[in-house]
Amino acid sequence: MKILYVITKSNWGGAQRHVYDLAVAMKEKGHVPVVALGGEGILMKRLEDAGVKVHPLNSLGRDISVGRDAVSFKDIFNIIKRERPDVLHLHSPKAAGLGVLAGRLLRIKKMIVTVHGWSFNEDRPIAQKFLIAFFSWLTTLLAHKTILLSEKEYSQTLHFPGVKGKLALVPLGIRQPVFLSIDGARQEIAKRIGVDLNELGKRLLIGTITELHPNKGIFYLVNAMEQVVKDHPNAVCVVMGDGQDAASLRLLVKGKKLENNFFLVGYVENAAEYLKAFNIFVLPSVKEGLPYAILEAAFASLTVVATTVGGVPEMVEDMKSGVLVQPKNSKELAHALSFMIEHPQMRREYGAALRESTVNKFSIERMLGEVAKLYE
Repeated sequence: MKILYVITKSNWGGAQRHVYDLAVAMKEKGHVPVVALGGEGILMKRLEDAGVKVHPLNSLGRDISVGRDAVSFKDIFNIIKRERPDVLHLHSPKAAGLGVLAGRLLRIKKMIVTVHGWSFNEDRPIAQKFLIAFFSWLTTLLAHKTILLSEKEYSQTLHFPGVKGKLALVPLGIRQPVFLSIDGARQEIAKRIGVDLNELGKRLLIGTITELHPNKGIFYLVNAMEQVVKDHPNAVCVVMGDGQDAASLRLLVKGKKLENNFFLVGYVENAAEYLKAFNIFVLPSVKEGLPYAILEAAFASLTVVATTVGGVPEMVEDMKSGVLVQPKNSKELAHALSFMIEHPQMRREYGAALRESTVNKFSIERMLGEVAKLYE
């Protein structure tokens, strides 16, 4: 089969990694994957290195712009017309909305949308949420099948009229990352934050891998760390990732006088390799689908402190394999982090429990098999 994937952005987030895993796996199975993507970011380079054909769409972006979106629709329409795929697999709201419309006009026989977290779950004005929900329903109605990654969003989507038979629940799957040793990972982290390795050995490391976007809640993490550091001066938080909030976050860190305890190290290639450097993994998101970062942390046997958003409670069982807190609550987040700092044995037990449940539930073989069945 020829499978055309379309995705709005070409950075390296969870949705992009998912597209990469699918495209490479389908190529290995003898199919012909092609990927159309917004921009020429890391995803494009990795796909090209894997021998997957790509079409960059420089007009395609996350924000709404009538002029640019009209150009993007024309470009997507022309790529679909030229490639004539057996399967059109669309990822992220903008690409999905434009793609299903173009696909219907071109009479593509199988169109699949994967939802990486519904946008109407974001922190937005109520009128915007209703409008986004309407277009999300319309996209689901036009597609032949819509894949939901979490049970929560599958349940939400069941409320859309006329789409029940179009839905499939297919949680993410992950291959076990290759990790550096604890010493090797800490050595790399020490270099990136400019701290002597011997000094870093005396500190307790809290870490995360995330895009610096409002949905990820890093502002709440900075505020939480202000309290954590008062109680535990040896605590250090390291954030690996880049994004639109980078400059504002650096100003907040400086304003809170946390320069020696909170480090924004930017994008890190193969960031998961360094996870064993950390004692605690934190994900303070305001909105999520089913985050890869928690799966990676689980394979590293880290205890996780995260928010009760999207499919996170399906991954982490509160007070059994991690600690869950309410989103946008810095005080609760600070309390959870301090609690785990003060209970090292519990950290080990939670990390082991999370790894076991993740290995059993989130295998990449299962995910690829279920998606392949939908293609066929």
